[in-house]
Amino acid sequence: MKKYLCGVDIGGTSIKIGLFDIDFNLLERFSIPTNLENHGSQILSEIAFAIQEKTSFDDIIGIGFGVPGPVFRDIIQKSVNLGWERVDLKKEFYAIIKRDDIVIHVSNDANTAAFGEYKHGVAKGHTNVAMMTIGTGIGGGIVIHGHIVDGVNGVAGEIGHMIVDHKYDFLCNCGKIGCLETVASATGIIRVANYKLKNSNLDSALRNYHHGFSAKKVIDFAKEGDLLSTQVMNEVADYIATMFANITYTINPDIFVIGGGVSLAGDYLLSLIEEKYYPYALPFVTKTNIKLSTLGNDAGIYGAASLVKP
Repeated sequence: MKKYLCGVDIGGTSIKIGLFDIDFNLLERFSIPTNLENHGSQILSEIAFAIQEKTSFDDIIGIGFGVPGPVFRDIIQKSVNLGWERVDLKKEFYAIIKRDDIVIHVSNDANTAAFGEYKHGVAKGHTNVAMMTIGTGIGGGIVIHGHIVDGVNGVAGEIGHMIVDHKYDFLCNCGKIGCLETVASATGIIRVANYKLKNSNLDSALRNYHHGFSAKKVIDFAKEGDLLSTQVMNEVADYIATMFANITYTINPDIFVIGGGVSLAGDYLLSLIEEKYYPYALPFVTKTNIKLSTLGNDAGIYGAASLVKP
């Protein structure tokens, strides 16, 4: 009888699920929308139903979950995106599937993405890994000698909330100002661009967009030499490089991995960050790798499933 590992990556919009064999061949991936009604009370039931439509729980060895927000000892401390607070996911999922012989582990979604890249992606073969995911927000995960670093209550690696900005007063979802997420996420790129549009006279193609624009548009215009967009991306890269340098002097990883939607800017973004990073890291570091995720949107399901690998 074939046995499966299952990786579940819970996002605020959709939930990605992957079924793997024990050799980590991805056999099937599928997704369901995230039901945020009633503080996400039906999310776990809907995940169980979606898995059961594909295979019997009798055939599953383990299920790993990646969840947005701090997680400590499989308990979600708080997930603003899902409306969850102090959720014992393992206990609740066992109650739903009515069995406790399946191994279940839970971690932060960016941690599972980092673990996925460490086990199966661009960071495979490296010892100490730091990953950032840049999308609507910024997540981070740290793997040292094969272990995800959680910290005392699950907030280790929450690099999106490192204080790097002392110029703007953008309010973060966490309630603070100055967080990396407010100035370097997709949302942050748009904020910085809008600030410069209002407070400078620089010509920019962005001024033609009277009903808003995306972070991708800012990046595309920067690649074309648009002056204001170029200033924005240089500033964003500087914030990220500052954070990388601070992480370097804390855990000294041998590779940084960048994932998430903004990472689709590719080598353009990498070169900007590297240009800013090395002057901050010198003379102590000269060869730290900064790479793009190779697993892309599948990093989370690979990492989540890896949490329960026998």
